[in-house]
Amino acid sequence: MRSDIREGLRGGTLLAGFSLAFAVLGLTPSLSWIPEIPLLTVAGLAPLLLLAYTGRRVALGGGTRRAGSLAGAVAGAIGGLTGGVAYVLYGKSAINVVVGTVVGIVLGASLGAAGSHWGIRRQADKT
Repeated sequence: MRSDIREGLRGGTLLAGFSLAFAVLGLTPSLSWIPEIPLLTVAGLAPLLLLAYTGRRVALGGGTRRAGSLAGAVAGAIGGLTGGVAYVLYGKSAINVVVGTVVGIVLGASLGAAGSHWGIRRQADKT
């Protein structure tokens, strides 16, 4: 299996678990006592960092920006799809599945490319 796809699946698996955990924490009525601002901050920043890190891992493994973008898109698609399904399971509209997947692909591709750019520059600085 190609390293970009493998890293995308790896990042997507982590992101899916993260999405499920935060869906439970954020959408379960009995857990409404959890402070919303810290929860939303972590739930917003962690996926962004994970997607960029996925692209960086591809670049450090000898990949290109395009490969980092593809890995990020795969990871984002998996995470977005999982988040959308979690919303549907909590009684929200099914459009969340489509929106989550599309947003995941777009953000994943962008952040994966940025992360791979960062990884490529880091390698160049070491030489």
